[in-house]
Amino acid sequence: MSESSESMAALVRSASLLQKVKYMDVVSMTILVSLVWGTRWNFSKIFYMCARYPPFIDVPLVLWYALTPNIDIKICFPIYAAASWGTFFGIATAEAILVLRTYALMGCNSRFLTVFVIQYVAIACTTIVVLTLFLKSLKFGAPPLPTVVGCQLVDGSLILVVAFILVLLNETILMVCTLWVGVKRFRHTSNPLIKTLYRDGISYFVLLFLISAGNLAVLIWGPLELVDLLNTFLRVMHSVLSTRIVLHVRAVHRDEARDGTTSRDVGDPRFRIPGTTIEYVIE
Repeated sequence: MSESSESMAALVRSASLLQKVKYMDVVSMTILVSLVWGTRWNFSKIFYMCARYPPFIDVPLVLWYALTPNIDIKICFPIYAAASWGTFFGIATAEAILVLRTYALMGCNSRFLTVFVIQYVAIACTTIVVLTLFLKSLKFGAPPLPTVVGCQLVDGSLILVVAFILVLLNETILMVCTLWVGVKRFRHTSNPLIKTLYRDGISYFVLLFLISAGNLAVLIWGPLELVDLLNTFLRVMHSVLSTRIVLHVRAVHRDEARDGTTSRDVGDPRFRIPGTTIEYVIE
């Protein structure tokens, strides 16, 4: 094979990989639209609203970045940066819901809350630093072939791996805590609220863990063209799965109110954060 043929084959392969990323972005937007649920606004649902609806801002930004023909390279970075910060905000909010769900399962114990809050803040602050350094390292260029639309990332630091390792670590710790409290306190319970919290917690943690692990593997071992393959998908699934926890618990209480029963094993769905007037309400 001539040098010219090898060069063309490399360009075609690069273009094919870039198209796979764009397909995943479209799939992520489709999932977000198809699974969105409406809810009546009130202050107690702020975490739910922050996790559910901002993806309709940053995911379209990703599609603009990935699918616009003949896009000006100068606007690639601002769009990418805005979408990246949106992804950070969305995952951080979804992780907060998962933390509060785990805290509720553990009996609203203030010691666990303190540990969870310190862990959450430390990971969030570290991720902000990592994401800032990553964005500063980015360089954009022309696509490998004219048929490839959207922006083309040509260089960037691997420091972003640290951020997703931290997400994976946080989800692992929360999953271990959920398993521990389930075996210790609730393995024989018939309470529908507990069963819903525990079932959703385990299944969603496993799914998010697998997606996060896959994203990390792509970042470490995949080619540069695939660096964003699972980022948007991970962001959307955090939104969908974490808010489904709230929706499922709300459904349990709606059913109990209709049947005239209550989940007294853990009290009502209003969890007050000790030492404050802040309440986390899932109803």
